[in-house]
Amino acid sequence: MAAFFLLCALSIFETSLSEFVADFSINEQGPPGQLIGNIATKSNFLQKANHSSVTYTYLDKTNAYAGLFSITESNGDLTTTTTIDRENIQCKDPQCILTFDVGANFGDFDVITVNVHVIDINDNAPQFPKSLITINISETSSVGHLVQLPSAVDLDTGENNGVQNYEIFPANVTFGLQTKKKLDGSFDVKLVLLENLDREKKAFYTCKIFAKDGGVEQNIGTLQVDINVLDDNDNPPVFGESIYNKTVPENTLPGTTILRVTATDADSGLNGELEYHISQGAYSDIFSINNRTGEILLLKKLVYEPNEIFSFFVEARDKGAIPNYAQVKVNIQIQDAGNNPPVVKVNLVSGSAGKVLISELINIDAFVAHVSVEDSDTGKNGEYVCSISSSFFDIKPLQSKGYKVVVKIPLDREKASEHNVTVSCHDLGTPPLYSSVSFIVQVGDENDNKPVFLQPTYFASIEENNPVGVTVTKVSATDNDIDLNAQIQYVLHSDAGSSFSINRITGVINATGVLDRETTSDYLFRVLAVDGGKEPKTGTATVIVNITDINDNKPKFSKSLFTFEVSELSDPYTHVGRVTAQDPDLGQNAYLQYSMSSQDRNVPFEVSLNGTVITRAELDREYMGQYNFMVYVRDSGNPSLNSSAYVTVYVMDANDNAPRILFPNKMNNTVSSTVTSLPITKIIAEDKDDGINRQLTYFIQTGNDKNMFNLHSQTGELFLNHNYQFTTDQSVSLIICVQDGGLPVKSACTQLNVEVSINNATIADEKPETDNKYIYISIGVIIFTLIISAGIVVVILVIRKKDSERKNNKSSPGPLGVPMQNGYAPTGTSTLSNSHPEAEYMERKKVTLNAGTNREGSLGSSSHNYSSNISQNHTLENPIANRIYMTSPHLIPP
Repeated sequence: MAAFFLLCALSIFETSLSEFVADFSINEQGPPGQLIGNIATKSNFLQKANHSSVTYTYLDKTNAYAGLFSITESNGDLTTTTTIDRENIQCKDPQCILTFDVGANFGDFDVITVNVHVIDINDNAPQFPKSLITINISETSSVGHLVQLPSAVDLDTGENNGVQNYEIFPANVTFGLQTKKKLDGSFDVKLVLLENLDREKKAFYTCKIFAKDGGVEQNIGTLQVDINVLDDNDNPPVFGESIYNKTVPENTLPGTTILRVTATDADSGLNGELEYHISQGAYSDIFSINNRTGEILLLKKLVYEPNEIFSFFVEARDKGAIPNYAQVKVNIQIQDAGNNPPVVKVNLVSGSAGKVLISELINIDAFVAHVSVEDSDTGKNGEYVCSISSSFFDIKPLQSKGYKVVVKIPLDREKASEHNVTVSCHDLGTPPLYSSVSFIVQVGDENDNKPVFLQPTYFASIEENNPVGVTVTKVSATDNDIDLNAQIQYVLHSDAGSSFSINRITGVINATGVLDRETTSDYLFRVLAVDGGKEPKTGTATVIVNITDINDNKPKFSKSLFTFEVSELSDPYTHVGRVTAQDPDLGQNAYLQYSMSSQDRNVPFEVSLNGTVITRAELDREYMGQYNFMVYVRDSGNPSLNSSAYVTVYVMDANDNAPRILFPNKMNNTVSSTVTSLPITKIIAEDKDDGINRQLTYFIQTGNDKNMFNLHSQTGELFLNHNYQFTTDQSVSLIICVQDGGLPVKSACTQLNVEVSINNATIADEKPETDNKYIYISIGVIIFTLIISAGIVVVILVIRKKDSERKNNKSSPGPLGVPMQNGYAPTGTSTLSNSHPEAEYMERKKVTLNAGTNREGSLGSSSHNYSSNISQNHTLENPIANRIYMTSPHLIPP
């Protein structure tokens, strides 16, 4: 009755362990991939649990059968992964039922127990330990003498697939066969002597033993037996007890001898020496036997399980030529030694090697691992509770079997990439005993972080005129994610244009072309860092590239020719004007300094470093009315660059010269005339000034009280007043004055003595002669004037011819008609960069005429008579005589 209640209790315990069970049967030696059945359907899991979306996996991936079967996670199909050989797998019972647990994950979690019955087929032939043995039989052996033969082993375990019988060939001659089935199901096979032996007649026999199984397609094993006729070992060993029963405490230490079996053999010598073996190597991982003494040793620690008994057979075999043996059964029962700690095991459904990988974005209460707990103790000693160490996870009991570990709070891989989780369980005994197991939760990365540049803004500088491909700067970004989510590629934003490129891997930014600071002095653009996640994230930084200046531009004058005006008589260091130039470079490369050509140091001007032109001395327009010289501008770069331009300074007239009366003068101040309507003389005067300052006005200051004379204010011609009646000869002294048109007005006066003759007789007698005389004088004056004019024309033609030849031989005229060398550049840029073209410029200035010619000398002596004065007046009226050119420090007459 007690046994009945115990069986019921065990049945209830087993049912509570797993609510869902799937039983399957399969023949061994099936092909890989063979469908066994559907776990969900077979266990009625879907119908009972009413779940539509379930994932099926091994609860314990380390179980012994995980390599034999494959579970389709989506639907629970169970298939073979290899050919299953029933004889090679570790069947725990003769029926060979393989049992394992499957985890069903549907947001929640449950366990399904799967039993697979592997059915044996007759796929193995009986096999003897050796194919040939030799035995010795004493010739004195009597008929019926038995000789032990090795039995065959058939790895098949089916009811009829094992060894069923033995046969001998040839049969019914000298030897026969005797077989007997032993307790463990194997056969005792012995050779039987059927007739007396006579060694002298026949000392050797041979026969074959056939072992046959009971399969439909029978398999046969063969043993050849060679027999030598000798004397015999005829006594088997005998054990001291028919069965050995032993109870062993579960706390017995490994290495302890727990039992000794003994047997005796009546034979002597080798035929009486025994060796012990555990039959068929049963429980070889738990027990071992000393072959010589029969002592059974415990190999590992025992764990008490209710009603568990280890039963096996020990065989004693002598060392005779034909060994005899004996077998005895051994039963070992485990005795509960007291309270044992719970046995805790973690089943990582989606992991292995003690680690499970989950996403950092996993939901709260998501399943992580299954925990199984077993405690073989009874009462409070067998009851237990469990807890978990990590605050990120929680442990919850399952209705079916064990516990499940779930996520308690959100995870962040960037803060903690791994969590060491320990599940601790203790029983409720006194004192409580604890067990724990640890596993690692690896937090899988999700692309939840964008790349971040090490600097929000990168500043770089590069010289203009750079080589193509030169490195400008390098940017770098980091991403707190890992793997592909942290693999960054760099890309330039479209606002970078085509002037730059970037290495996608290293972040090195290069210039794709030659940069010009004068075109663009700086660049501002964005650079992007893009990670390799499925949904890429992007970080941004700003790059500012400053293009630094090099001295690659010459200064350029604003004009090729600068013209200034300055008044004569100006004080030294008077400001004349300023030459200007521009240089698009920067800093020292654009800091300009001005200077004059060294060949022009003799002109009365100087150019300061800032380009200001000032006088060095007082100027005299009458000495030089125009100055031409060259100026240079240089920047302060290294090397320095320069350009040149031309400067023309016009000396503006000041009324600094009083008119000078050439006739009359102290040596020639008297004229004689008869009464006539013609000019009796002409006042000749000059003024070295120019413009209005040389416009002369003639007048009689004193001596014309009677109004006898009229003086033309513009021409200086003196006439007799026709309104005045000359009755007698007159001798009059006049003060003649000449004044210019300047401010202040300047003037000059001289004395002129006029004698007027009115003698009638003389007039009458000499009238023809006088008339002829004036005619001759007039003709002479005209001829003289023509000759002088012709000479002047000839001189002009000769000068123009020489000028034309010089132009043809040298170059076209430069500024203000000054001849220039070939290569004159009117743009103001020197054709000889960084050189001094003074020699060539001086060559251009060599326009020759004797500068020592005095303008006064050209007017001749003051001792002229009336007619010569007229001639001189015509000469001075020639405008060519009034031009002055300055192409060197000397006066150049026309």
